[in-house]
Amino acid sequence: MKAQKGFTLIELMIVVAIIGILAAIAIPAYQNYIGRSEAATGLAAIAPLKTGVEDAYAQGLSGASIDLARLGTASTASPLGTISVSTAFASTGAGALNFLFGTSGPKTSGKYIRLTRDTTGTWTCSTDLDADFKPRNCN
Repeated sequence: MKAQKGFTLIELMIVVAIIGILAAIAIPAYQNYIGRSEAATGLAAIAPLKTGVEDAYAQGLSGASIDLARLGTASTASPLGTISVSTAFASTGAGALNFLFGTSGPKTSGKYIRLTRDTTGTWTCSTDLDADFKPRNCN
């Protein structure tokens, strides 16, 4: 009797089935990981701008002069989306910084993260991201 060389068809079919099962588990988990990563990146893009806003108020600047140029950034500062001052900072100190996600990721496409400053100087974070993708420090 000759010795068998190579794999039989059934062995190859089993390997393909195992790879399919692993892919069915791994791909959604990876997409969730990417979604959480993009959400954290969006928040990280606008969080440092809070310092610029506070600095502007400390220097006595009026709220209307607080824009992206004054904060040292541009609306296209992130490849994931756009940064904007969604509510002009008023003389009372209230206003908001906004990050609008582009279409790069299926979990964050068209969503936003907003940092809002109230008249007392307290910052709050709000978002329309699903709870699974909401950054931990945005509650």
